Amino acid sequence: MTLISVILAFVLMVAMASHPQVLSQQEEEGKKLEGERSKAQVQGDIGKLDEVLAPEFMELNTAGQIRTKRENIEGHKSGEVHWEKFDLDELSVRVYGETAVVSGRLTRKGTFAGRDLSGQSRYTRYYVRRQGRWQAIFQHSVPAN
Repeated sequence: MTLISVILAFVLMVAMASHPQVLSQQEEEGKKLEGERSKAQVQGDIGKLDEVLAPEFMELNTAGQIRTKRENIEGHKSGEVHWEKFDLDELSVRVYGETAVVSGRLTRKGTFAGRDLSGQSRYTRYYVRRQGRWQAIFQHSVPAN
């Protein structure tokens, strides 16, 4: 009985020790993806946005608008959307199999159709992994200030 207890305790310790490394790697991957998306917003990098946003992507933004991937990308193409700053912090990443949930705070400076959209918001973005890469499917934002 004692040998079995020792073996089970050892297996449990190994599992617990390796678990944070897996979560840390997934968290870093999610944070990197968020950083790339943020950078693409400021640079108006339509190619990167097209890659990161799933075809069915929808967002509910702080203005209460529902915007699709197409509307998001068209806003950059037309110049209707212009970001000078799109800084993220307080990021939290949770991975559930092929789904990831990222939440954080966004500090932004920019305009939409000439209207100032500068400020802070809190958001949650949902990703799915398809063919080895993550794509955003939904985002919800609320004002933080």
